[in-house]
Amino acid sequence: SDHLRTRHPLTKEDSFDLTFGQRSGTVMTPRQKTLQAALELPMLATYPQAPSVSVGDSDEAKKQKLLAMYQEFALDLHAGMYLTQLTSSRDYSDIHCQLMEDLTTLKLDQNNGQIIEFPLKNVSKVYRIVKNDDSRRLAAGRAPSCTEQIVVVEFMRRKLAFVFQQLHVSQRFLICMELLIRRAQQKQETKVLRSLTPAFPPQVRSPARTAAASAAYGSAA
Repeated sequence: SDHLRTRHPLTKEDSFDLTFGQRSGTVMTPRQKTLQAALELPMLATYPQAPSVSVGDSDEAKKQKLLAMYQEFALDLHAGMYLTQLTSSRDYSDIHCQLMEDLTTLKLDQNNGQIIEFPLKNVSKVYRIVKNDDSRRLAAGRAPSCTEQIVVVEFMRRKLAFVFQQLHVSQRFLICMELLIRRAQQKQETKVLRSLTPAFPPQVRSPARTAAASAAYGSAA
């Protein structure tokens, strides 16, 4: 159940920001290299731009920067990271999120003995919203830091809301999560197409053979 275990101020630094971008310069394990090689961008009509894109970048350079960010994010999430969740009761909870070995399932440990798996292929919508503090605090001259960036991952019967303090961090999470979701859905579509392909194609009977079979049936009758 989504209940608060520990409250904490939203002024602390994003836990996600502490894990993102630390992989550069580290030696990758053979398994990480295998996972990275398997992570190609899904097929999209248009691709989002990574925050690191420059004005003069070519389309190919933009795509390579997006791929690098996407792969780095997926490897970080596969290793596991702590994120802040906004629960259905409007409480804040630190949860451990991890991308499972198939890279298509998100596993959430809510620190209450429950571990829940969410297949990304079942996501119906992912979006980002901005939540300001109540009007009294804003009227009192609160700084813009009271603004929350919330990324919502919506399933058929449940929503997961992740809270971030920094805009660029929430953008990275949103972009990369959507790419992982599209990848999972496209993999599922491929599996469905394969399952619908008959193992043995139907045999086309020639007219001559059909006529001979009909004549044989008639003589037998």
